[in-house]
Amino acid sequence: MTTTADSETSVHRLHPLRVLVSGRDRRFLRVTSFLLSQRGYDVAQTSPKKTLETIQRHRSDVVLLETSNLRVIVARQVAALQALPVAPSVLVVFDGDEDDSWHGLSTVQKWMPIETLVERIEAAALARPAPLTEIERAYR
Repeated sequence: MTTTADSETSVHRLHPLRVLVSGRDRRFLRVTSFLLSQRGYDVAQTSPKKTLETIQRHRSDVVLLETSNLRVIVARQVAALQALPVAPSVLVVFDGDEDDSWHGLSTVQKWMPIETLVERIEAAALARPAPLTEIERAYR
């Protein structure tokens, strides 16, 4: 008899996780989207200006928000995403070594190994906020 500690546990989703990759760096968008698609994610790409529009159409679970280190703009985008009735989890993608300067935002380094990025996406999906009820939406 095998116990759960002895056997591997595998979870299969009924639908692939929807990931939106938003940014200006076309190479990052193409490479990341391709690699995530190869791992079974439903991936869409967009520019920062069209992020909110694309999220509503794609119904994204997780957003990778590639930045150009303009923290005020990123903070506004994250706030707008978190205010949606069905808010996605947001991972801010930064280029550099200083992730501690993002004060409370979930961050990932731009060119981290894909396995590490997948782990972070999975963790973000699990931590995704619950959808707002109609009463909560009315008081926002």
